[in-house]
Amino acid sequence: MNMFDLSEWRRQNITAVYHYWQEQNEHRLLWKLGTLPAGLVTFWNNTFPLDRSWHLLGLGYKRNVNPMDIEQAAVIHYNGNLKPWLEVGLPKYRSYWSKYVNFDHAFIRECHIHP
Repeated sequence: MNMFDLSEWRRQNITAVYHYWQEQNEHRLLWKLGTLPAGLVTFWNNTFPLDRSWHLLGLGYKRNVNPMDIEQAAVIHYNGNLKPWLEVGLPKYRSYWSKYVNFDHAFIRECHIHP
């Protein structure tokens, strides 16, 4: 999860720095992983950790996340392979995601995602 100081972003012209690194890798000679490395290089040594309560990790692989931690977190992250929209997703965490999904939306129906 990221939070940005937009005044500082503008002051440091972060958009131009990011685009510079994307352009340097136009032929995929520096890395082959898409745009994530450009972001990592752009923000290298310019980040600070957020309090754990802001970003709770593990709902896509941990089977024992404390429900109280989930309820108190500002953002919950289904990092890992067990995404709540997949059949392999951990059922005990699925409702935290599904309560925000409009299952009648055409795109969701086309993706065959069910509650």
